[in-house]
Amino acid sequence: MRNEMKQITILAIVMILGLNSFGFGQEEFVDVNGKKVEIFIAGLVNNKKDKPVIVFENGMATKLDKWKTIIEEVSKTSTVFSYNRPRIGKSENDSLPPTTKHIVDNLRKMLLEKGLKPPYLLVGHSFGGAYIRSYASYYPDEIAGLIFVDPVDFTKKKGDGDLPYLEIGLTQHQIDSMFAKPYKDFVENLYADMPNFYVEEVKMLRQLTKTEFKECDSIPLPDVPVHFIQAGGYPKNPEKRETIYDKVKLFRIDNNLKMKRWLALLNPLQYGKYFYCSNSGHYMQEDEPEIIISSIKLALFDYDRIQKRKTIKE
Repeated sequence: MRNEMKQITILAIVMILGLNSFGFGQEEFVDVNGKKVEIFIAGLVNNKKDKPVIVFENGMATKLDKWKTIIEEVSKTSTVFSYNRPRIGKSENDSLPPTTKHIVDNLRKMLLEKGLKPPYLLVGHSFGGAYIRSYASYYPDEIAGLIFVDPVDFTKKKGDGDLPYLEIGLTQHQIDSMFAKPYKDFVENLYADMPNFYVEEVKMLRQLTKTEFKECDSIPLPDVPVHFIQAGGYPKNPEKRETIYDKVKLFRIDNNLKMKRWLALLNPLQYGKYFYCSNSGHYMQEDEPEIIISSIKLALFDYDRIQKRKTIKE
């Protein structure tokens, strides 16, 4: 009885104070083209001219609460903005395909509407990595830094998808057979069982793959702090479908190939950094939030160094 009363009291306090599920910050909705979008802002007291706003872009069909631990820490010294894309969480369906231009322009519109002006330090997980890379292509002058958290491989070009299978010892004929029409039919049939918010983003990813992610990297990365954080832990609940190859070995090979491509992007940059987390799964925000927090702080430190050097030169 005492515990029940305690829970009721806590619930009443939350209702009276209007606290959100995070227990801090400001959860609200903004109108974007007539549709509600769920956003979360924290650390507004730190919003100052020329100080980077930290902006989080979620992974595929993932909600903003995945960033909770990280937001709580970095909002102590910086302004933080996160949100749920249309159809995800409490954000309404805008009935439009989630193209990179659509998502980037929506995000930019919301940031400016809330008085959060550039520069922006963009942090993108998984599919969100494609969106923040696109933001840097569309609006490079607004970027203070980019942090890619185990991102979708937007560096992959035609033929790269076959490389892990070739290296593990499969023939081209075996590879082509695996991804022939029956497999494509299997993927299409999955759409019927997927929730709408998931289907639209899966379709968008497939389209980006077909075009070799040209929407994302139309111009080179800006010379700002750019970090790649790669998850090296094999999935705890891997796909159970039987294969003619060693799935763990293929995972390692694929990771190594991605690493080479991502390092090639960083090499020309003055403040490029790479973090490899050997035991972390894909959802690094939960497995190793401290590495992402450290990455954000380091990127902000390097950005400040860049600005001080510019001031001295002037």
